[in-house]
Amino acid sequence: MSKKEKIVAFGEIMLRLTPPDYTTIAQARSFVANYGGGEANVLVSLSHLGHETSFLTKLPDNQLGDSAVKHLNSHGVNTSLIARGSSNIGMYFVETGFGGRPSKVLYNRKYSSVTTIGIDELDYETAFKDATWFHLSGITLALGDRVREVAYKCLEYCKKYNVKVSFDFNYRSKLWNSVDEAKPYFKKVVPYADVLFANHFDIGEILEVKLDKEIEDITQRKIELSKKLISQTKVSYIFGTDRIVHTANDNSLSSYCICKNNLYKSEGPIRFSIYDRIGGGDAFASGVIHGLIKNYNNPDYALKFGLATSILEHTLYGDVSTLSEDEVEEFIKTSGNAAIQR
Repeated sequence: MSKKEKIVAFGEIMLRLTPPDYTTIAQARSFVANYGGGEANVLVSLSHLGHETSFLTKLPDNQLGDSAVKHLNSHGVNTSLIARGSSNIGMYFVETGFGGRPSKVLYNRKYSSVTTIGIDELDYETAFKDATWFHLSGITLALGDRVREVAYKCLEYCKKYNVKVSFDFNYRSKLWNSVDEAKPYFKKVVPYADVLFANHFDIGEILEVKLDKEIEDITQRKIELSKKLISQTKVSYIFGTDRIVHTANDNSLSSYCICKNNLYKSEGPIRFSIYDRIGGGDAFASGVIHGLIKNYNNPDYALKFGLATSILEHTLYGDVSTLSEDEVEEFIKTSGNAAIQR
């Protein structure tokens, strides 16, 4: 890899519990334990792509916290700035879908350690003074006032040190009482962001960007909403994916990037088999970030690399991509994953 950067993220890493062999929670007599969480997943993937990564969070000072740290360390993520305290780790249960039965996620994270974090528990100066990229997601914003306060302080340090910011909306209705509750917190992040992972719902409903005329076609509406948002902010690129679900184990995926003057789209949806769907969006984000770091002025490459990383992550068990740049590049060559400019 020609260009290596220091990438920082703030969020929650959780204990993932999965019934084996595609069974449901009701059927389960045992669970397979693993770790995952939006921003942590992105950092793990970027670490395997050759970057220096550092995770900011708070974990319990017990064996569960130690195990989460070991998980991150095993993938090359720096954990030296993680705060420790409280006794609970966030958990989520995953029912892996099969055939016509979709995957399901059940959260148990209300009193996790990160929700007790204090704004002075992290060393922001060390984290950001030599960083080049910061990643955050809307899932983290849903974890309460304490967590949001730390997230916004991270963004202030990004502004201080001219660190590029990517924000994945990742709006999850299970984590909010309503869209209206989420709106002000998402809106507060966008002025700091250089790159967004968002769709027309995020822009039109959460950010309340309005068009001069109603557009029925969803694709065209997405384009016009994105361009209007870009014209009003410092955002350079808005990335996203479109998914066709044939069955739980058989999907098609395409990707797009909207910037000020152009729309980039991957050619055709790529159809593929799924082993484990969880983490596909985080893999897409990590691939895009990697592509932009290599060449910020070439969203075409970032689009292709992000889509390939996401598709490949669906073939791996667990939440994270452990693939190298060479492995992703090889998939791009063999799959015909091209992008076109419009």
